[in-house]
This record gives sequence, structure tokens and C-alpha cells, in this order.
Amino acid sequence: MLTRIIQFCVRESPLVVILSIALAVFGWFCTQTVPIDAIPDIGQNQVIVLTQWPGRSPKDIEDQVTYPLGVSLLAVPGAESVRGKSMFGYSFVQVTFKDSVDFYWARSRVSEQLGSAAAQLPEGVTPQLGPDATGLGQIYYYVLLPPKHGKSLAELRSLQDFVLKYELQAVEGVSEVASIGGYVRQYQIEVDPDKLRFHRVPLDRLAKAVRGSNLDVGAKTIESTGMEYIVRGKGFLGTGGDSTKAITDIEETVIEQRDGVPLRIKDVARVQLGPDFRRGALDYNGAEAVGGVVVMRYGENPRNVIDRVKQRIREIEPSLDGVKIHGVYDRTGLIDETIGTLTTALQEEVLITAVVILLFLLHIRSSIIVASTLPAAVLLSFIAMKVFGVDANIMSLAGIAIAIGTMVDMGIIVSENIYQHLAEWEAGKGERGRRKGEILRNGAK
Repeated sequence: MLTRIIQFCVRESPLVVILSIALAVFGWFCTQTVPIDAIPDIGQNQVIVLTQWPGRSPKDIEDQVTYPLGVSLLAVPGAESVRGKSMFGYSFVQVTFKDSVDFYWARSRVSEQLGSAAAQLPEGVTPQLGPDATGLGQIYYYVLLPPKHGKSLAELRSLQDFVLKYELQAVEGVSEVASIGGYVRQYQIEVDPDKLRFHRVPLDRLAKAVRGSNLDVGAKTIESTGMEYIVRGKGFLGTGGDSTKAITDIEETVIEQRDGVPLRIKDVARVQLGPDFRRGALDYNGAEAVGGVVVMRYGENPRNVIDRVKQRIREIEPSLDGVKIHGVYDRTGLIDETIGTLTTALQEEVLITAVVILLFLLHIRSSIIVASTLPAAVLLSFIAMKVFGVDANIMSLAGIAIAIGTMVDMGIIVSENIYQHLAEWEAGKGERGRRKGEILRNGAK
């Protein structure tokens, strides 16, 4: 087989040159399109189901949420194991699949099974799938730097939650943007228990009044003078984003009426803006800060996603009232260093190989031919990675760097053998037209 390949390459040299150039061009294209990451993703093929049930103990979560979900998800086809974890107010169920199962096919099967499993859960508890990402999907961290006139942590967190998060989630390849730090704003109603007892109002009636106040009500239509008017009751609190108006609307909410006199929330409680309860904080240079984590979608190219995220940040930053978005972790640096390692190793090996062959054979063309096989082998490796869907990372690239050092051996042996016999043949004044025949005979040995 090897003999036939050598014979074909010698006899059809123009075609081989054209084919080599075409493969080199396609290999260069593959180096630009194959997803390149710094670290290999060796995580399991799993889908995470997250369920929130605020205020419940881990025991209640385990008995009424985690266990029913775990039993139901055992029926998902292709699932190898189902593991559950119960925390205060949260339930996590991890469904692990075989490596041969497609990632998004697994998510669709789990989503279908959740439709029937939700009927076994308490009222108001809705399970949801985690982001379509892996453990190595966190590719970019950033913090928000306030302007000179200053912004509170609550204002920065609101900017992150209601502006930046949605802008960056719309970037192609981004699965999720998680917010960190700051204070989440809440409209808080501080109830006075003495006033509740005085007015003989139970707490659940007050909560029901608050829930019922924040909605619009639709009615029928009224015809008048040939015109039709739609009747509806506007009930949303603080429309237009005015927090002061929202507080006033809550205070004026009627709990009940007694003898035509309304009892309002402001009569039994105090309404204010305040921070949500938090269990962690983000520290940046010794001070609290607000930031976010960009999570990449499964199977995307991290370099391209990071570039798109940075471009989107540059576009929206001028409209943030002086707030600057500062990146504190960027995986592009690690990726560039990984590629730089391969590039440096390839350059050194090509140079050393060319010098060694030149010193021993004292023939420039032979050294160039053998040295050219090294970058060609790398380009062919990227073609194979592109065809078979293999991602490039520090492990695969290091393997290529090690392998190209051994692949050159065959080129050196063949070239040295052909060169030696050609030198003897030319010294014997062989016929010029039989040069290819001499190469064929000695190159296949």
C-alpha cells in the first residue's frame, strides 16, 4: 500500500502539489473554525432540574419535591443515574446520561418527563431545567464600576438585572448571565401586629389583598352613538417604573370595608423599599461590588462567544449613565497561551529538523521537504478534528505537538534513502530520464 502511494505521488507530482495546497487551505480554515478551549471538558453528560420552594426546610424539600422528581426521572430513556440534593428552599436533581446520548436530545426527554412529574408536586411548585451548559461554561466574569457621581449597590444590581442581563443573554452562544453581589430591591410591607389585632384582620387577608391589587381586570364592551368602547380596570401598581407611586399604590390598597369605611394597608403596616435577604456578596479590591458571569452554551466556540460579548458590551456601555463594565476573568488569555504553546513547539521542531537534515545531508531541498511535513501534519489533524467534531484544547494540542516530533522520522528515513541512492546513481552517470524510476525503486524500500 505504501509503495503504491509513493509511486502515485512521484508519477502524478503536479496533482499531488495541487491536492496538498487544497488540503493546506482547508486545514487552515479548520484551524479557524474548530472550537478551541483551554481546558478539556471531561464532565458528565447530565441535565440539572432546579426547583424552588421558598421557606421550606430541606426535609420538606426532600419528601415532597426531590424524591418524587427523582423517581419520575428514572424513566427517562438513556439515563444512567439520577441524583438529588435538597437545600433550604431549593431542590437539585441531576440526571446523568450515557456519553453517546446527544446533549439536547437528553434535555428534551427530561423536559417531556417533567410534564407528568409536575402533577405530583405541591401546588405552585414548578421545576425547571438548568442552563444548556456544562461546568466549564463560565467564560467571562465582569464587575460594574460606578460613575464619579456614585451609584448604590441596589441601583447597580437593578441595572445588572434589568438591562445588562437581558442584553448579554441575547448574544449568540450565551446560555445564561448570572448576577452576583449588590442588593435586590423589594417592596417590603412591615406589618404592625398590634394594629392587626386592633382591627381584627388576619395576616392572610392582608396578603390576599396585596396579591389581588396588582392586576388588570377586563370587562365587556359598551356601545354608544355607534362607537364601541372596551371596558377594563387598570390595577397594576406603580406603572411607568415610578417606585414612589408604587409605594403609594400599595399603601392605598383596601383590605376590607366596615360600615363603608375602607381599611387600607397603610393603616396596619408601613411600606418601603428595601433589600432582599442575601447569603453572599461579591468583593472587588476590598469593597463590595456588583457583577455577572457569562455562561456559554454547550458546543459553542468560547473565543467567538467572548468576542461577541465584548463587542456587545462596547455597544451598550455608552448608554449606562457612566457605569463601566470591567472584565475580571477572560478565558481568551488561556486559550491564546494554549495555541501559543503549539505554535512555539511547531516552529522549534521545524527549525531543528531542517537544521539537522541540512547538517547530515548537506542538501537544502531535502531539508525543506521533510520540514514541510510538520505543519502539513498539523493542518491534517485539524481537518480530522473538524470532520469528527473533536474540540481542540490543551490536551489534544499537546498530543499533536508530541506526535509531530515522531511523524518526521519516516520523512527523514525515506529522504535519506532516496538521496543516498540518487547520489550513487548520479556518480555512476546514470541516464537522466530514469531518475524517477530510481526514486520509485529506492523510496519504496
